[in-house]
Amino acid sequence: MGAEVGSWNPGTKLGEKHAEALDRAADDAASSGDDVLHEVVHASPRDRAAFFQSRDSARLVGWLRALVLAEAAMPGGDSGAKSPAIDVARLLRERGDYPADLTAWIRSVSGNRYLPYGSLLDRLR
Repeated sequence: MGAEVGSWNPGTKLGEKHAEALDRAADDAASSGDDVLHEVVHASPRDRAAFFQSRDSARLVGWLRALVLAEAAMPGGDSGAKSPAIDVARLLRERGDYPADLTAWIRSVSGNRYLPYGSLLDRLR
């Protein structure tokens, strides 16, 4: 990934190139991904929800790990309570597929205090 900070483009539609970038990042946990991951991080919550919903849970677990690592590594990747990792974690919990050890791992590698549950205010809405 380049050192440039990308700009948020609310019109970006998530598709196969984003799935492929997440797969690459999940396969190489040490990688911070690429500019396409930046688009996933900054896509609208509605677009991310639709994008993640159609994926199988095993793939989403890998993507969740990749997103947590990428958020810390990419310039402009700190999303706080708006992190796409929260969306993925919520979906996995709804499906009953959230691994028991994942929260401890997330907290050991991330400084984002909102991971994996999001903000309390968002959960109360």
